[in-house]
Amino acid sequence: MKHASSPLLSLSVALALSSAVVVSACGAPPAPGGAGKLADKTFAGQNRCNPKNHDRPFIVEWDATDQSTFQSYAANDIVVVKYEGCEMKVLDGCRNDAVKGDGGSYSPVQWTSGGVEILDIHDQTELYAKLPLGAATLSGKVESGEKLHMEYYVSGTRTATRDSVFRKDLEKNPRCAGATHFVYAYNLGAFAIATQSNLKGEVHGSYLGFGAGGSKANETKTDKKGGELSACKADSAKEVDSCKVPIRLTMREISPGESPTKAAGVGPVSDQSLNAVGALQATSDAEKKAVALLQSAQSKKQSGDGKGCLADLDAHDVQDPRPGGLSTAPASGKNAGLRAECVMLSGQCEAGKVAFRKALEATKSGEIGPDRMDAIVQAEAGQWCRGANMGDKDKFAAAGQTLTAGGTGTQTKSVAQCQEAFDTWMRLRPRMDPKPKLDAVTATAVGCFAKAGDCGAAWRAYRAINDAKEPGPERREPARGRRPERVTHGPSPDGWKGYTEEETRRAFDGLSESMGPSCKGK
Repeated sequence: MKHASSPLLSLSVALALSSAVVVSACGAPPAPGGAGKLADKTFAGQNRCNPKNHDRPFIVEWDATDQSTFQSYAANDIVVVKYEGCEMKVLDGCRNDAVKGDGGSYSPVQWTSGGVEILDIHDQTELYAKLPLGAATLSGKVESGEKLHMEYYVSGTRTATRDSVFRKDLEKNPRCAGATHFVYAYNLGAFAIATQSNLKGEVHGSYLGFGAGGSKANETKTDKKGGELSACKADSAKEVDSCKVPIRLTMREISPGESPTKAAGVGPVSDQSLNAVGALQATSDAEKKAVALLQSAQSKKQSGDGKGCLADLDAHDVQDPRPGGLSTAPASGKNAGLRAECVMLSGQCEAGKVAFRKALEATKSGEIGPDRMDAIVQAEAGQWCRGANMGDKDKFAAAGQTLTAGGTGTQTKSVAQCQEAFDTWMRLRPRMDPKPKLDAVTATAVGCFAKAGDCGAAWRAYRAINDAKEPGPERREPARGRRPERVTHGPSPDGWKGYTEEETRRAFDGLSESMGPSCKGK
């Protein structure tokens, strides 16, 4: 596979066609060995790489870099591709970078108990039928008479939050040019392919290393692999990264026209919408559909699909227009709050904050005061706001939320996510009024990096926080007083908390142990 800015499965059938028999106008017989290639001239031969016939291809051409790029794309957005013949190109620019999940996203992984599956390929026909995206590199082996053996294991599946992606919606982004399909779902797991002549003996149904009975010797003779089959055991596969790589896609064609359901912003609010909340009980079919739509909206919000959530809420309000449950009515409480969160998630941070405050005022004004409401709204903004138009307060709150989620382990964050959040928090802190104490983020920053697996970054963050402390009580430890001879680093007249390097490291080790996993000595 060639790798540029986006994964490219170079799956041309040029290798197969380059040796195709040329038949003269007078019907001369083909050259030796050409009889099998006459199939290239038939309807079946010409359509063997037609995506319409292969909507669930294995992605056997990707290396570790391609896998990582795909997963990074799919972490926030639906993956759009150009899929023609035996070639697939991921259009990694076909998304809204300012608002993640703007065109849809993928639900959390649905894990399966799994089991090793076997696929054998004896000739070119089977190769194109079973592994069309591997034809370019594997057809030479099959053509020479080799037989292929493939084993794969599916540990889980991620499915898109959108059933369809529409052509008109993609036309707004020139980087979507040429798009033909989107990845509706993809399987996670591991696979390995080897020529059968390289395999020695049958090992309890697995030649290529799956489970305890797999042959370790055969693992080294694979022609292609993704992940590690030996890591895929039914009771632990979902915990092992090497058995969680994308191995198979479910493709859907881009639909013509424009999406019939437009994602809305904040719906109109009027005196009529502020009716008293009534007890809602789903009795009619329409009301039951409305309940399902509400659940779907909640699920899409958790998956990061703000516009999809809003579309479901619009449909919910049509199915069940009773004032007590309308998502556009602040007095509906939870439903209005859900809508406000999805408005924030769709890139309309300020509008979402206004809507959430109205929901609080309509349902909680007798319980909490204005200052507390402000704090709640700001916390919501930090968790759900997306997009380039966020204000400094919202960006600061979002950075703090990321560090807290990563540091406490409530969400898995990458080193890059922790670093971006930490840099944003430190950069914007001086602009906040009142200015938060640095100690407010020390533990969560260290924990975020440690849980992401980078103790070096955790140590650098700890040092940066302490070095940023200002002269006075924040920096100095009163019991030590002014002990400049003990200072080892820190740009302050009265020293870096009066700690030696050894004492600083000891404090860091203790903090990292309390947050877990420990970075002691690392």
